[in-house]
Amino acid sequence: MKKRCTAALVFCLLLTLASGVAYGEPLRLKVAYNPMPFNLPSIIERTWALLQQEGIEVEYESFTVGYAMSEAMAAGSLDIAPAMGLTSAVVARAGGRDIKITGVYSQAPAAFGLAVKPGTLDLGGLLGARIAVPIGTEAHLLLTQILAEQGLTIRDVQLVNMLIPDGLAALQSGQVDGAMVVEPVMSRLESAGQIEVIRDGTGLISGMTVTVIPERMLGSPALKVFEDAHGKSLRILTEERGAALQAAAEVLGLPLELVEHVAEKYSFQRDITPEVLQAIEDTVAFLFKEGVIRKPVPIDELL
Repeated sequence: MKKRCTAALVFCLLLTLASGVAYGEPLRLKVAYNPMPFNLPSIIERTWALLQQEGIEVEYESFTVGYAMSEAMAAGSLDIAPAMGLTSAVVARAGGRDIKITGVYSQAPAAFGLAVKPGTLDLGGLLGARIAVPIGTEAHLLLTQILAEQGLTIRDVQLVNMLIPDGLAALQSGQVDGAMVVEPVMSRLESAGQIEVIRDGTGLISGMTVTVIPERMLGSPALKVFEDAHGKSLRILTEERGAALQAAAEVLGLPLELVEHVAEKYSFQRDITPEVLQAIEDTVAFLFKEGVIRKPVPIDELL
């Protein structure tokens, strides 16, 4: 009888842990929430309260740059960054941050581009141009590839290290000749006639963002619940696409038609495929070549 009671108690405890609650105390997660540039699964997860449905207490925090997320993880104030630029993740790991990539968040090469004022510059006139770009990012990688197509290198242009919003402001004021841009701002400004995108990332980059955690989160029950909730967000995006895009339009403050257009550029495939591994290797090689990191980071240290 005593053994049966003990077994029953263990079974109940396991059920409690699986639901995300132990002894009435919910699991807690500090999650980065950045609806921009175009993080649909995160918008769905929060709008549909998918983590809360699993008994998770969630604290959301927004970040404007990738390195701030890795710093927050190091300080213990962030548990999961659902969407971090691949370059930012590599730079953070190379800088000694104990982080791991748990999966791909999105790939959208066409969501990155080089913008100019309409009619002012074409691909053949990039030599010597002043171009605003955030150094050490996917946009920086794309710029090097665009230049290579034209037989040029980074040394053949004048780089101005600016975040995307600042670069676009500099473009509008005439301080630079070109600026790197990302969705959904790219389509919004282009449709308004304010910029001309002379080359996007199609065929040049993966345009990848990845999900990143501190190593302390590996194997944790909370991470498993997050992964399940993320999977649900992807199913909602497939099965309730209209509602999901409408929610994104409201959160982003953009017309539904524009959101639908931008969404077509994105893949939210989660798996780490051979193609993904190659993209990671290429990114590491680029960052090392450009001197952004001091030595290459082995893939097994990232995954």
